[in-house]
Amino acid sequence: MKNKKNLILHLLSIMILCVGYVSTRYVFFDLHGMQGWPLVLFICGLIIICISLIFKGRQTPIFTALAYSAGFATGVIFQTTGLDAGGGRTNNLWMIWTVVFVCFSLASILTDLFAIRKIQ
Repeated sequence: MKNKKNLILHLLSIMILCVGYVSTRYVFFDLHGMQGWPLVLFICGLIIICISLIFKGRQTPIFTALAYSAGFATGVIFQTTGLDAGGGRTNNLWMIWTVVFVCFSLASILTDLFAIRKIQ
């Protein structure tokens, strides 16, 4: 029964991550103009969730899936656009998105690790 609940939790998390990917990559494309970076973060999220399934993580899949969209939203809110020394346009949305995604994911992994150690 526990394994079934764990599998359902991870599948729901993957579905949430997929919805986040499709919406950021295609629906909100005009906000960021990135083609490859949403996919890179999506694949990282899938890998994290799959590893979490193996180790029976409870917090990691949820927070990783939500971190994808939360990181994007944070990036859109706090992004700045400027010019580099050569006159090219720069934008830091991708950096903010990545930092939020990685921090949320790492925090959830650490939470699961401490919970597992506490149980043992």
